[in-house]
Amino acid sequence: MTAISKEDKVAISGFLQQRLAGPVALDVWTREQSTILRTDRDPCTHCDETRELARELASLHPGISITLYDLDRHADRAAEAGIDRPPVTVIRARGRELRIIGYWSGGLFPPVVDALTFAAAGTTPLKDATREVLAGLADDVELELLIVPYDPYSAQMLRLVAAFGVESRRVRVQVTEMAEFPLLAAARGLTEVPVLVLNGHRYVGAWEEDDLVEQVRRVAAGDGAPVIRDRAPSSPFLTEDEALRLAAEAQQQDPQAAAPGGIVLPGNP
Repeated sequence: MTAISKEDKVAISGFLQQRLAGPVALDVWTREQSTILRTDRDPCTHCDETRELARELASLHPGISITLYDLDRHADRAAEAGIDRPPVTVIRARGRELRIIGYWSGGLFPPVVDALTFAAAGTTPLKDATREVLAGLADDVELELLIVPYDPYSAQMLRLVAAFGVESRRVRVQVTEMAEFPLLAAARGLTEVPVLVLNGHRYVGAWEEDDLVEQVRRVAAGDGAPVIRDRAPSSPFLTEDEALRLAAEAQQQDPQAAAPGGIVLPGNP
């Protein structure tokens, strides 16, 4: 069983042929499922699917290389890289790195493909004014984004923060798909998505580019005071099981209702 259908592979390959301007590497970290049920951490429920999705994506363009790592067999290297919660996909190109924890399917697939093209080209669609601010940041910013695949604001934010990470070496981006990690979500007190964490300062809801770059500038200067936004749209957080149950109930009432997951093509809503 493939992660991407034959028809979708043709469309994605064409998109990459047009947009991918240079080489980009994918490091994919997974772990074999243990037969012992642990209560202190979430299992890697989508390790196999993440590995297969990355493999199939890499097969669609010669400029994409992939290296597979097992978290247990390569434990020393994982510890050195600070990787401890699989699956993890690291996008690397032109000295930039974007780290994605979790399975980037459904609505998260297009912004991940966009992130590949941003990283490969070293340029993004961000405004010139945004680039100037990012180029002049006073200090480093650890940018963490908590998202889910069923939320449209999450996909928008993934694309935006990926662009920030490509444009500035001072912005280090890590994105976590939280629906598959219910224990982690409970520990983080997650009730809404998306959530942005900048150097430990937490902000709920989606951001426009102008507001986000101002918030990043403030945090880099040591000021975590929130930027006043006209709107900060968000969605209730649901675990994967909760989202699937609600989707099944919706499909019983309306057979045309879409279920979460699957592949959404780049360039499509």
